[in-house]
Parts: sequence; C-alpha cells; structure tokens
Amino acid sequence: MKKLSHLLYITFLLALLGTACKKDLVQTTLKSPASVPGFTASTSQLVLSNTNDSATVVSFAWQAPNYGYTAATTYTLLFDTPADTSGAAAWGNAIKVNIATDSFRTSYLGTDFNKLLNQLGLSFGTATAIVVRLKADVNQSTGTTSTVPGIYSDVAMTVTPYKIVLIYPKLYVAGDFLNPTWTQLDQPGWILASVKSDENYEGYVNFPNADNNFKLCTQLSWNGTNYGWGGSATTITSVGNPGNCYFGGHAYCKVAANVKDLTIAYTPVSWFIAGDFNNWSGTANPLTFSPTTNQWTATGISMTAGDKFQFAGDAAWNSSFGWDAKGNFAFHGGNIIAAKTGTFTVTLDLSGGAGNYYFTVK
Repeated sequence: MKKLSHLLYITFLLALLGTACKKDLVQTTLKSPASVPGFTASTSQLVLSNTNDSATVVSFAWQAPNYGYTAATTYTLLFDTPADTSGAAAWGNAIKVNIATDSFRTSYLGTDFNKLLNQLGLSFGTATAIVVRLKADVNQSTGTTSTVPGIYSDVAMTVTPYKIVLIYPKLYVAGDFLNPTWTQLDQPGWILASVKSDENYEGYVNFPNADNNFKLCTQLSWNGTNYGWGGSATTITSVGNPGNCYFGGHAYCKVAANVKDLTIAYTPVSWFIAGDFNNWSGTANPLTFSPTTNQWTATGISMTAGDKFQFAGDAAWNSSFGWDAKGNFAFHGGNIIAAKTGTFTVTLDLSGGAGNYYFTVK
C-alpha cells in the first residue's frame, strides 16, 4: 500500500509540473496594426516667410500603435511631393526625419520647416501640395528591428516656401556696361560665388554690348584684390594694375573664374524649358530674358501633375538644370516633377551666383 501511495503521489506531482510547464509556454503574440493612429498636422495650409521664422508653424502628433504588448517604437517622418509617392520608386526622393523612440509629437519653427522644403526642391513663393508620411517600426527587446513590417499614416498639406539666400565668398563685377559704370554692385546679375570656398567662382552675367570691359573684385570698392586681363581671353591676373577683362558681343553667359589658377571661361546660353508637356522640344518653349529683373520667363506653360521637365541652355543640352538625387536644383540635374496640373508662368533665376540658382512655377 505504501508503494501505491508513493506512486500516486509522484503521478500527482508530475501532473502538477506538466500543468506549470504548459503555462510557461504561453507567449504574447505581436500584432501588426494597419496604420499609426491619430496622425495629424496642426495645419493643412501654410505660407512661410521670414516673418514667421521664429514661430512654431506646424506640429505633427500621433498615438502609440497597438502591437499587443508594450513595444519600443521608433518613428520616421517622410516629406515628399504627390508625384513621388507611387510606383516602383515611391518615396525615393523623400526627405526623412528620424523621431526619438516613443515620442508622439514633433514641431517645427518656420525657419527649420522652410529649410526642409528648400531641400525638397519646391518652387519658391508658390503654393505646392506635399504629402507627409509617418512610419512606425517596432523593436525587439534586444533592440534589433522586428520582422513586423513598418506601418504608415499620411497627411496632405499645401505649403508655400520662400527662397533661402546662402552666403558664399563672392567676386563682384565692375564694368563699363553697369549703371553706374565701374562700380561694384552686390546685386543680382553681377555676382560670382564660390560654393565650396575653393577659389572657384561662378555666376551668370548679361553682357549687353558689342564690347564689354570689366574686372572682378573681392570687395565693394577698389580696395580689395581686383582681377583683370591676364594676357589672353582665358586668363586673369591681379598683379600690378591689370587691364580689363573683355567679352565681345551681346550674350548671356556663365562666367567661371578660378583665382588660384588665374583662368576665366565664358559659356553663352539662351534658356528654354522642355519636358513631357512639349515632347522635350528644344524650340517650343523658349524663355525670355529681362535685363531689369535678371530673370528668364516663359508664360502659358501647360503641364499635368507628374510631368517631367528640365531647363536647357542650348540645343545640344551642354548646359542644363534639373533636380539632383537630393532634390536640389543643380547643373546637369535630373528631371523636375510637376507638382500639379494647370497653365503656368515659369521663371528661371540664375542671378544670385552659384549656390543660389532657383526656379518658380506659378
């Protein structure tokens, strides 16, 4: 009887242990929500200017997704144009901003949000549609990213950014074709700039006469270093009191000067806009130059949202402007994407010196 009692007791303990083991095997199941709940922007219409640089102009807020347990969640905001949010390369040109883990709100001052929109390559002074996406990723307890796919929520906005003028080292043009003549002007059209501060300067100058004499100056006076004729049409010097640089003929030119190698080069251009809307024609839509504003303009340009286009300075496309991989307006850049459908006035402004070229579509 004792053996039987012991046997029954052992059987009871094993059954109890088995029950406990079964309880230990119960695990939390990670859910995959459909979206990030409660994602909102504090405004859907936003006009930026230097008057609201220091004010909070927009805030984004959201709620924690329900993954079935308390999960450490990281968030990313993506800013993009509607035309880039579909297809195989969707959101490929988006500006991405990482948010602190488990944060549920972020805000922007006007100056910071305008810089972000400048990076996106939006037209200045033009109301443009954008899409803001919030992406959530859950991390495992070890800190590694979960295999659960990221979830998204989107909000639409219409924004009007303004141009940020970046200050680079400059050379000022002084010549016999300016008013007043032979006066250095810190004004659009008469500036060469060095984006990398590497002694290479570039800008676009309108030479209005059959004979154009000028010098390039480091100061808004004759008290700095002044570069003139270096012995040929492609060289400059600052030694002694050099003669004038010279360009013959009426032309709008890219002027590139290297003050280390003491070289200068001129590239005459006459701009046109070409794209999907005109079958990439080099003659259908020329831009007209205004010596008053130092801008190139074309009117009555009809485009559909998503149309691709660029600016070209000659029929062979040796000079062209478009968007680079980061959405900056750049020499020999890629296609620009039309943000909306309509008939527009397109303006190309290359008067601010290298690093401050831009365009608008209004």
